[in-house]
Amino acid sequence: MNEHIELGKELLKILIGKGCEAYMIGEAVCYYILGLPIREVEIATSATAEMVKGIFQDYRTEDENGYVRLYYRGYDFLIGTFKRVDYRDDRTPLRMHYSKNLHDEVSARDFTINSIAMSPAEKYTDIYRGYEDLQKKRIKTIGNPKTRFEENPLRILTAFRFVSELGFKIEKRTFNAMRKKAKLLLRMSPEAMVKEMKRILEGDHFKKALFLLVDSGIYKRIPVLKHEFKRLRNKYRPETTDIFLGCAFVKAGEFNAEWGQASEDPARLAEIVDLALANPKGNFNSEDLFFKGLDICLEANRINRLLNKSKKKDKQIQAAFENLPIKTADELAFSKNDLKYLLKSYDAYDEIIYENILRKVLLGELANNYQEIRNFAFESLKTYYGEAVAQNLSAEPAPAPTVAEEPPQQDFVHDAAPEIPVYHDGFQNPGSESLEEKVRRLELQNLELELNRVVDNLTAQNIEILAELGYVRGAEKILVTRELNRFYRNLLTSIDPKYQALKKYQERIDSK
Repeated sequence: MNEHIELGKELLKILIGKGCEAYMIGEAVCYYILGLPIREVEIATSATAEMVKGIFQDYRTEDENGYVRLYYRGYDFLIGTFKRVDYRDDRTPLRMHYSKNLHDEVSARDFTINSIAMSPAEKYTDIYRGYEDLQKKRIKTIGNPKTRFEENPLRILTAFRFVSELGFKIEKRTFNAMRKKAKLLLRMSPEAMVKEMKRILEGDHFKKALFLLVDSGIYKRIPVLKHEFKRLRNKYRPETTDIFLGCAFVKAGEFNAEWGQASEDPARLAEIVDLALANPKGNFNSEDLFFKGLDICLEANRINRLLNKSKKKDKQIQAAFENLPIKTADELAFSKNDLKYLLKSYDAYDEIIYENILRKVLLGELANNYQEIRNFAFESLKTYYGEAVAQNLSAEPAPAPTVAEEPPQQDFVHDAAPEIPVYHDGFQNPGSESLEEKVRRLELQNLELELNRVVDNLTAQNIEILAELGYVRGAEKILVTRELNRFYRNLLTSIDPKYQALKKYQERIDSK
């Protein structure tokens, strides 16, 4: 049983129960018949967008290019009113008429296999014999193929996407029209094409689509990517989408943000491309290996090797990485929290000082030793704040390294939380600090680490739920993560007696 389809049937029944005509249609029906995974379910109905939003007012909806996107029980559905479209030219609808007629909706579609409509009882309406073309594994336009591609040139890429995902052949008349109208792709932006291109690159039958794309000459009409299509056709070997895009961008001399959206992680791909362009021979230094990471360095070298700019250096790169004094920031003997605790409220340059520490350790100019790094941090303070501040901070005895031992996890028994004594900060006369106060200072330091872990876990759980529900995507995660971190930190330091001491201490620091 396909849960996405079953929920789609529920929606059809709800719409029909409200007096509307409704069918599942398009790719979802095609892939359901073929027994393939379904990405998205589209519903065509006689109901208007406002009616749809009213019927499903208890669920989240969004307007999307004339459709309503409905989020229903963990899945999303694209719901559109029956329509008939008249085009003025390629990509530009002259008139869009909403219709009460399913026939008009089907007639406005691109390919026969994409025009099959299905009722809640799985009865099919197949006006253009799409089921027959599914059996024959054939991609064929509805009506005159030249007209269809003139209406919307993106349909040319849709045909290649069906080849890549289904392994079907393109009907001769349709294919000839694609070749003749391919120049219309030059009028389209990468942003408009990237969704179809991503699916072409990820299809199980990509090799078949690639050969057809290049041998037909249509690849020449796809800016930025065309040279990589040709290179891969001449010397084919399976590659990831990121490697394909990376080769195309390095060949073009820069990362392309629009086409980069075809990657699952555009920011990571941009790092790979920038590194490959900056170091074509793959001679990565310690900073490259540490700050970029082993995987990014290996992929940058792979791209340059495929483009004949470098030799294969996997073993050398891995050996250099293994020989690093530290491979992650967690291996540094002096943690970021140690630095923050040391600097107190003088934190304007903490990121700069921390990066300098990492670089010094990586270059072998500073031993990965807690006390030596702490001394270096004090010397750095003189540069940014002057001798007086550095001496004032250095007067406090050095605490034990926070990375030496994980603090014990404590249960959140709020009613039994112990009274927390007043914390005396490091600006007082150190000689007056009692043993009890020194111990309390270290307890607060460990409590800060524990709070950070709790906040990070709560934030990660919330982000995962929000992402599954479709509320956060891409760069939104960074902003939402920051806000959730701030919220949970404020909440826990306000309601949990165990963490209230941290809030009181921060208030004391801020008041100075």
